[in-house]
Amino acid sequence: MFLNEFIELIGTSVCHQLPTRTLMPGGIYMPTCARCSGIYIGFFISAIVLFLMFRKKESSLPPLYIMIFLILFILSTIIDGALSYFTAVSTNNILRLVTGVLCGSAIMAIIYPIFNFEYYKDSGEEKIFKRPLKFVVFLVVLAITTLLLLLDNKVLGVIFYYLDFFSVIFTFYFINTVLIMLIPVFSKKSVKLFSVYLIAPSLIALAMTALELFISYRLNVFLENIG
Repeated sequence: MFLNEFIELIGTSVCHQLPTRTLMPGGIYMPTCARCSGIYIGFFISAIVLFLMFRKKESSLPPLYIMIFLILFILSTIIDGALSYFTAVSTNNILRLVTGVLCGSAIMAIIYPIFNFEYYKDSGEEKIFKRPLKFVVFLVVLAITTLLLLLDNKVLGVIFYYLDFFSVIFTFYFINTVLIMLIPVFSKKSVKLFSVYLIAPSLIALAMTALELFISYRLNVFLENIG
């Protein structure tokens, strides 16, 4: 099937895809390893939660204590990855998934207010997660997502297989969109989320995403051939 072949190609572009380090919900191998699946799906699910949770265009970073948590979340996957590749310490796919979800969600939580600040004409100055309860809800959603990924269910396996692929595309797209928004001609134009001012940055971001994934794929193929 062409779509599945394309998904595997995208997976190859961003991940080593080692079978022993890849989740198999419902017996279906994910297109990326456990850590990468956690990062990309965590990023995408966090985006949905944040856009639903904060509708007043909050454009300031979270309070300091929340930022400390987010930084620790990112460090957790860096440390886990370093232990896996550079020491004899052996981690497992559950830990890789959990730290990946924490890392991806933290990156999104930091980028989200930057997007609001650059995209909206009248973005608010309020901090995201100003109320601790919202951060708790955020974490609960991530925990539920992680638990579902670990279930041995065929239907969920199919859903997460395609969600993993879409999350990779979305992560590259959203980060590229924020970068495009930093250019003055594209910034601070819109008064609502879906507007004509999102079209041009989105098209450029998608083109950048395609180019980045293609370069990454060719680089991985090159490294495999000389390895």
